[in-house]
Amino acid sequence: MKNLLRLICLAVLIALGFWAWNILFPNPQKVIRHRLNKLAQLASFSGNEGNFSRVASIQQMGNYFTDNVELTVDIPGVESHTFNGRAELMQAAMAARSTVNGVLAELFDFNIEMGPNNQSAMVDLTLKAKIGGERDAVIQELKFTFKKIKGDWLISRVATVQTLRR
Repeated sequence: MKNLLRLICLAVLIALGFWAWNILFPNPQKVIRHRLNKLAQLASFSGNEGNFSRVASIQQMGNYFTDNVELTVDIPGVESHTFNGRAELMQAAMAARSTVNGVLAELFDFNIEMGPNNQSAMVDLTLKAKIGGERDAVIQELKFTFKKIKGDWLISRVATVQTLRR
């Protein structure tokens, strides 16, 4: 009976140790995936969003990017544009939120490749965005570059991926 009790206590200690290890030292790929999903939530908004909520979401989104982030948008049929720096990107996000009647953004098909020493990562994914008032969703492949800065995974570059089109 004592041996069974000791075995149960040992199993509980091992489980707690495993849980604590995962909390204190999470898998970088899980952290990156979580950050991207949270970013998609922050980018999504309804048409009746208030000004306070709009500004708060944009400010939170800014925390996901490096100061010198570069975002290149090159979609067929739309003029290509590059945003340089977090401030310019956040200003563009605020302008878009003011002119578009809601967005529902979803990210899927994550492919995460870790860089040397787990200090950088390249992420290929697919964005599906339902823009208010539009019948069809926009689907676009994106490539993100992450850097680990002071313990946080920040986005340093985003680019649209050119796909074969008919």
